[in-house]
Amino acid sequence: MELNEIFKILRKRWIATGVVVALAVAATLAVRMSSHSVPTGVATAQILVDSPSSELANLNQDPTPLISRASVFAQVMTSNTVLAEIGKAAGVPADQLTASGPFSGSGEVLNTITPAEARSSQIVAEKAPYRLTFVAQQDEPVITATVQGPTELDAARVANAVYTGTRAYVDAAQREGHTPSEHKVTLRQLGPAEAGVVNHSSRTAMEIAALLGVLILGVLAIVGFEALRRRDRELAGVQHDLELELRRHSAQSW
Repeated sequence: MELNEIFKILRKRWIATGVVVALAVAATLAVRMSSHSVPTGVATAQILVDSPSSELANLNQDPTPLISRASVFAQVMTSNTVLAEIGKAAGVPADQLTASGPFSGSGEVLNTITPAEARSSQIVAEKAPYRLTFVAQQDEPVITATVQGPTELDAARVANAVYTGTRAYVDAAQREGHTPSEHKVTLRQLGPAEAGVVNHSSRTAMEIAALLGVLILGVLAIVGFEALRRRDRELAGVQHDLELELRRHSAQSW
């Protein structure tokens, strides 16, 4: 069937064509709305675990204890208490934050079967719009915090709040424990969070695929229906001609 003939059929069946276009637009919007639940922004911030006198700036000080302390902090930062402080600093409800990390230790642990209760918690956490990951560097007292959020700006806001929220938790713990000033751990953020966008091209591709998929299927359905109707009319015409021919022969035989 030629392209011009297809256009003629679509113009003739303009109501059905309009319905197909509306369905295609609805499918595109549905893909766009569903993709909003998937984090598309990512931001990274780095936090230095230091002492009040900055041991990293003093050649006579050994930074090894700070490196060990950074690993401990990376683990503590995944707790609900610290996440609540981060959410408060970012203006985000704590139940919208989930955290994982630090990723260290033997790789064999990653191959173990996750218990059902833990797996159920992971499934619930996967629906959180903000996902935080903390990684403690091996050779320096630095924690890298990576945040995935609904948008680039949202992810950057939460990433910058990681330092503020964690410092609030540490300050409260030090006040409660009456920690001497010279023994306090000092946290320093190494510059503002760097943010970017992920999954943008894949979301656009899914929207285009949904639009074209519904349009193509709809057009094929309209053209196919019209072709069946045309074939039925042609068969009806042939049958009518045969009946007339039979009647003519019958009349001549009499």
